[in-house]
Amino acid sequence: MAFTKLDWTVFVSQTGKEVYDICNLLNAVPKILVTNNPKRLNEKVATFLKAEGCELKTIPFNPLLEHYLQEDILNSNIITLHGYLRILPGQFIASYSPRTIYNGHPGLITYYEELRGKDPQIRAWEGKYPTVGSVIHKVTEGVDEGEVVRFTAVNNTATSLDEMYDLLRETSLDSWKKFFKENIFKLED
Repeated sequence: MAFTKLDWTVFVSQTGKEVYDICNLLNAVPKILVTNNPKRLNEKVATFLKAEGCELKTIPFNPLLEHYLQEDILNSNIITLHGYLRILPGQFIASYSPRTIYNGHPGLITYYEELRGKDPQIRAWEGKYPTVGSVIHKVTEGVDEGEVVRFTAVNNTATSLDEMYDLLRETSLDSWKKFFKENIFKLED
């Protein structure tokens, strides 16, 4: 199956598995994947993306502004963050304007502001929230403070922390699929 290559750049610090799953949902791949943690990037994900023509870029774990201000990144039609564990420099966000950078966050901050920041899955599990979910928000200089543009909420059926991770992963994929359908291209349901 041939994948459509979108003018899309993704940033990851983790395995990239969510990006792989989104690609398969959309039948599309990004033109660039940027990681600041290449040792964490899943080999299967990297092999798949390279085979589909996605360029893999590595920037330092603690990147400087200049690492972000690369012409090919700044010229992307869309930039999304998937487990990118860094706050983007304000000058990078401003340089990408008027376009918007989007972040996926596995915490239902539309309901519970205390789930902003790191490890919301653990906090959602420990807090026994009746409703859980994931959001996609515009990136600002603040941690998970940008306007939420899409979210998926479900009843909390998790009986373990692992189930919470799985449940939030499903809601995240649902949010991304709907986001791309509404904002990037039309998908068949």
